[in-house]
Amino acid sequence: MLSFLLNSTAFADTSERPIVVSAAHWEGFTNRDNTGVYYELLDAVFDGYTISHQTSTYPRALNQFKQDKADIMVGVYQHELPDAVYAKWILDTDLAIHIFYRPESPPSDDVDDIFTGKQVAFRNGYGFNKLFHNIESAYPVDTIEAGFELVLNRRLDYMLDYDINFLEAYRGRIHHKAIREGDELFLAFRNTHRGRMLAAHFDAKMPLLRDSGKLEEIYGTYYALSGLAEFSVDKTGAID
Repeated sequence: MLSFLLNSTAFADTSERPIVVSAAHWEGFTNRDNTGVYYELLDAVFDGYTISHQTSTYPRALNQFKQDKADIMVGVYQHELPDAVYAKWILDTDLAIHIFYRPESPPSDDVDDIFTGKQVAFRNGYGFNKLFHNIESAYPVDTIEAGFELVLNRRLDYMLDYDINFLEAYRGRIHHKAIREGDELFLAFRNTHRGRMLAAHFDAKMPLLRDSGKLEEIYGTYYALSGLAEFSVDKTGAID
């Protein structure tokens, strides 16, 4: 009944306007041709409604949302947009964060001391410095390749990124290891009446999609790592 009511009334005042979605380009998840796991999920959740995709860089996607040019921002940590509205359901669980380094200069095993006196690169817009509060010197780069080159040229000590983005051309010259398990990722909704209705609709549809097996179908091999199979609203700390 709740799903029916949401489907029939949630967008009564906005059904003629598309749902504008802002996202960074993540291969396989938010492709530039409007395909990918997260876009397929949004199509399933908001079935019957027009979705307008804005796929760009992470900083640009964040700015579009902050400037009220998007209804939904895809794949954020809650601390990145504290004024946004969040559904109770997560979108995914992020990959573990890896530290990339020269083989002759491995990082300390002490996470509390790992960045002391070190210069650390990560891609522009990735707020890793908010996850590791002991980073003393952060250097944003546009590509992971640029970060690797700075590390190899001894201009920087470490690069932070995900192992899925490792470039084979650097195998043997750059080593890496996980230093932080992945955090929960969310959809951020604008803090408006429409945004709150979109978030409520997302919460209503997600358990239905999971029970029907649709979530597993959409996420495929990523489903086991997403945290969605065992997710429970009662256990989440998501903002209402």
